[in-house]
Amino acid sequence: MPTPTHQAIDEAFAALVYDRDERKAPDAHRSSKFRVGWAAALEGKVYEPEKLERLTWLNLGYRLSQHFGALTPEQIDVVYDDLAASWREPCAA
Repeated sequence: MPTPTHQAIDEAFAALVYDRDERKAPDAHRSSKFRVGWAAALEGKVYEPEKLERLTWLNLGYRLSQHFGALTPEQIDVVYDDLAASWREPCAA
């Protein structure tokens, strides 16, 4: 599969349904969590709806893996890096 474009990543992100964005600032630890979530979806794990009410880097990887499917580690890095570049601190409620 070709590497997802910025537009494809933005569209996939915009289609997500969640109650609150609890992602912390992107860093190496969060990149790792994103990859763990990505792998979980490919392994057929199912996240409970309650877990998907809040957006985390882990379940963002899970959700986008369901959307884009199996990608190379380099392609997954492109997806993460694109999302990390557009990350903004969530507004307090």
